[in-house]
Amino acid sequence: MTGRLLTSHASTFWVTCYTDASFGPSGAGWAVWARCAEGRVVRRGACPGYVTSSLEAELAAIFAGVFVACRTWGVRVGGVVVRTDCQAAIHLLTTDAVRPRTQKRWPGAMRLRAKILALVKERGIGLELRWVMGHQASNSVQAYLNRACDKLATKARKAAGAPVHPLASPEPAAAAPARRTRRRRRA
Repeated sequence: MTGRLLTSHASTFWVTCYTDASFGPSGAGWAVWARCAEGRVVRRGACPGYVTSSLEAELAAIFAGVFVACRTWGVRVGGVVVRTDCQAAIHLLTTDAVRPRTQKRWPGAMRLRAKILALVKERGIGLELRWVMGHQASNSVQAYLNRACDKLATKARKAAGAPVHPLASPEPAAAAPARRTRRRRRA
């Protein structure tokens, strides 16, 4: 599935970003692997606190991909190709009119959608969204980079769920096994 081009730009300097997210009860994390003719950048991080679903986490990863590309290569970026395994995120970003029911049900997704579209418009860059099959066993470049982003996003999610204080423990320490003591018999 390929999303339509959201904006157009005359520059030929495009960045390709692979993005993925991990969402769970302990938090959410994103990962980006971006490359262009000038090199590559790999980043990961925690999703914003308002992210409450895997769709919102995937949108946070897409935003991070576009943001990292713009931040790293600046005004030279004419467009970003985002490769993601989330078809729902692609659909939400390429749909002109989002149904009111969807807007009400997914406020975090709508917030992230607005942030992505505003960044693209503000920078005057093109955005192309392409679907990559997730969790595939092949050794293709797409599969490898999707797996790499998946692992990094999982690490970011686990770090996001880590306790704030370094001395705090995420789970109670396991109790030491009780020692058996021998009773001396009285003679």
